[in-house]
Order: sequence, then C-alpha cells, then structure tokens
Amino acid sequence: MKICIPIQAATQKEAIKKLHEASKQADLAEIWLDHIKDLDLRELLANRPLKVVCVCKRPVNKGKFKGSFEDISMILLEAIKFGANYVDIPLDMPEKLSKKIVQEATKKRCKVIISHHDFKKTPDYDKMIKIVEKMIKKGANVVKLATLATGLQDTIDIISLGKGMQGQKTPHILIAMGHKGILSRILTPTLGGEMMFATLGKKGQTAPGQISVKELKKAWSLIQPK
Repeated sequence: MKICIPIQAATQKEAIKKLHEASKQADLAEIWLDHIKDLDLRELLANRPLKVVCVCKRPVNKGKFKGSFEDISMILLEAIKFGANYVDIPLDMPEKLSKKIVQEATKKRCKVIISHHDFKKTPDYDKMIKIVEKMIKKGANVVKLATLATGLQDTIDIISLGKGMQGQKTPHILIAMGHKGILSRILTPTLGGEMMFATLGKKGQTAPGQISVKELKKAWSLIQPK
C-alpha cells in the first residue's frame, strides 16, 4: 500500500526541496503544478527522487489554476512527456482532451487517475457507483473519488464502495474527507486502495481530514497482519 504526500509549493526550488523531504517518508508525491509560479516541468521531473502524481487544479477543486481545460491538458501532456508516473485529470474535463491525455499516457506508461471531488457532501451509494463507472469508461487507470463525510453513514458508504470494487481490475482511491471520514483513510489497505494521501507533518493538509504520514503508518500497523 502506497503513501503519497501532496506538495503545494510556490516555487520550483521549494517544490524540489519538498520532493526530497517526501522521499524519506513516502512512496510518492502529488505535485500541485498550479501552485508553482516558475514551473519548468523538464527540470522538476528530472530532479525528482521518487515517483510523482502531477495535478493541475482549478479553484473549484481548491487549486489556483485559472486557465481553461485545454490549458490544463497541455500542461499535463508536457508532464507525461517528461516522465510523470501518474497524471490526475478531473472527471468533468471534456472528452476530447481527456482522451488525448489517456492516449499519450498509455504510450509513455504513465498512469491516468480520473478524479471527482465533492467538498459539500457524499452522494448516495448508487450515484457514486455511476460516477466510478464514468471514470472507468473514460479510460482511468485509477479512479479517485473524494467526498465530504457529514456523518458516519457517508464513511460507511465510501468503505462499502471500496469493498465492492475489490474484484474489479481498476484500482481506486476512495476518500471520505473531513474528521468524520478519517476511518476511510485508515482502512484503505484492507480495501485494495492504490494509495492514500498524508502530510509530512501536522501542517500541509490539502484536503480536510488528512493526517500525517506518522499517524497513518501507526494506524495501518494496527490493522495489517504481522
């Protein structure tokens, strides 16, 4: 089970420094390209000490990128060109653009995460299944669904979704965000999750409910067989 550390850095130098810090504690790092003001993908990916997930997020997904979907696709295509291990594209990206990314990623052996975030609620179970099916249909190598847990039932639904997906070929990242959803992060290894996000320390959360690498590893050690 892989741990991924999200990195939000304002400069290229800071991003590379944080990548090296992440490499000491985690398996991957998720780089928020929309935060880097002096972005040079060739240099950034050439200096990475661990595998990376490249994302470029709009404000609706808590990012800073204010360009078009086409602009985002160009940035992610460049990330694929320079060797990104994963790229994350939103489910609502137009079909033509997402298809191009999937095609280029396949050529370069880069995995495509197709994601959907709901920061207000957790949809009902049947709707979440339909969302996941759309992701798979669009060519996702990994499906990512992150929803806000407003109560225990929301967390149970996310966990149930993960359990129901264990027999499928497409790996998943399923998260019930917020304090009430922390259990979904802890149980990820038992549900066949691809990876889980955690912070380097107590700060640096990129989504509500994220816990530190130290806390996550400790929790996992209690539920995984010796």
